[in-house]
Amino acid sequence: MESLKPRDKKEERVTLALMLLLMLFGYVLIHDLLGGTLLAHSAWDSYTLQSRSWLEGRLDLGRNYDYLELAIYGGKYFVSFPPFPSAALLPFALVFGEHTPNNLLVALCAMASAALVYRFALRARFSPQHGALLALFLTWGGNLMWMSTNGGVWFMAQSLNFLLLLLALLFALKNRRVPAYLMVAFAVGCRPFSVFAFLPLFVYFYDRDRGEGRGFFRTALMQWKAWLPVAAVALAYMWYNWARFGNPLEFGHNHLPEFTEAQNGQFHLSYLAENLFNIWFRPVSLKLNLALDYPVFNGFLFYVANPFFLLLFAAAVRNLIRRSFSPARAALLAAMLFNMLALCIHKTFGGWQFGARYTVDMLPLALAYYLLSPRPGAGEPRLRAWEKAAAYFGILFNVYGALAMNFLYA
Repeated sequence: MESLKPRDKKEERVTLALMLLLMLFGYVLIHDLLGGTLLAHSAWDSYTLQSRSWLEGRLDLGRNYDYLELAIYGGKYFVSFPPFPSAALLPFALVFGEHTPNNLLVALCAMASAALVYRFALRARFSPQHGALLALFLTWGGNLMWMSTNGGVWFMAQSLNFLLLLLALLFALKNRRVPAYLMVAFAVGCRPFSVFAFLPLFVYFYDRDRGEGRGFFRTALMQWKAWLPVAAVALAYMWYNWARFGNPLEFGHNHLPEFTEAQNGQFHLSYLAENLFNIWFRPVSLKLNLALDYPVFNGFLFYVANPFFLLLFAAAVRNLIRRSFSPARAALLAAMLFNMLALCIHKTFGGWQFGARYTVDMLPLALAYYLLSPRPGAGEPRLRAWEKAAAYFGILFNVYGALAMNFLYA
């Protein structure tokens, strides 16, 4: 095998700095088109309102905001989303009041996520240039691109969830179990189906602990300390839900008028087939005048909107052919499958969106699978031509999508 070359640390740092400057300049340009909004506050921000209510000693918002998705319970109005982003926004709410710079914050989440992906790529021995492209692929080459241009409640939750799951991967690779589990627990407070990420995390550490003469339960119990902060966070979520809705498992969505008036409620198996069809088979097409035709409700082909999944599929097929599935990679695939099925029994798959943005929640797991999968060939890994083409396509398509959702569908 070709010997590995020593890495140029200065080149790695310069490449990272240039990538982040490019992203920042891109956000300046996009927000300039939107009227100079990078430092502005998006009004679709339930989380800052919730933070302000906490600071005033209330769990409800005190009044209705008819442009937000608010739960109605006992004649009061509550934020219908899990609470962790509001906790993260508390210091900003203290300084800026109701007008937090949430547009800037979601952009910074995306930039921090890109820096983490770049770090993972270097750790996997990709060159700085290929690592930077991979980082831009994950962040700007998927639906996170549009989400990172607006600090609204939906996008804040998914952007922060994305970053937290990447941080969990970082700590897992460093064998720092307590913070790895804690990051997933925080992510559940952004997107509840991130709970499935506990499965590959547990399997990854279990595989490291497994030894001769040590049974399953004895090996599993070696992780008990890491579960203590998870239990504390879970109890905090449950108390918060009970205090607001009298149900420790209710974050609030079931009390939205959209779901209280639905015949089958928020989750039902009757939604599964249509949602699966939409995200696997509903295409983007061209009209006779070459204008794009795609739905903005309930998603279209998720692997076109987020083409990094194509790299996941290719890696999984290689592993299947070579019969080289490790327990951690199998657990990652299972977690993504469970996440997708859970999303697809939801009444909607996202409204007023470009692509299938709910599937962005699975991208950190897809990245972990990709990086943990052996790649053919000798020497340091490289993005193959078709992978680079998928990256360029994803970036172009999603920059278009971010602009289209603001100018064509606003």
